[in-house]
Amino acid sequence: MKPTDKRFWIAWAALAVLMVVVMVCHSWNEDTMILGIAYALSLLSTWLCHRIRPKAAFGNLLVMLLYNAILWHNFSFNIDGGTGFTWWFYLLDLNVIHSIGLLIYTSSIYIKRR
Repeated sequence: MKPTDKRFWIAWAALAVLMVVVMVCHSWNEDTMILGIAYALSLLSTWLCHRIRPKAAFGNLLVMLLYNAILWHNFSFNIDGGTGFTWWFYLLDLNVIHSIGLLIYTSSIYIKRR
């Protein structure tokens, strides 16, 4: 196992824990389920990227961890007066856009290798 693998899996586990905390801290409804699906897509896309390009996956995972922590903090403490929807949208939108971009990057690298 390479040192980058250990760091990757530690960061991956930290992102998974952060996402579980976000899901548990808020009431369970359709919005939370959609956010959970976006989080699962984030974890899946970084895992797939790790199989192709470990260093790129680690960098993307750190970026995801950083912006998810910031957005979750704002989501948790600015939930009054409709601003919670804005932060929820940012959490959902950034995760989906980043994950789809990472999947496109990973698939293009995989296709070039074949």
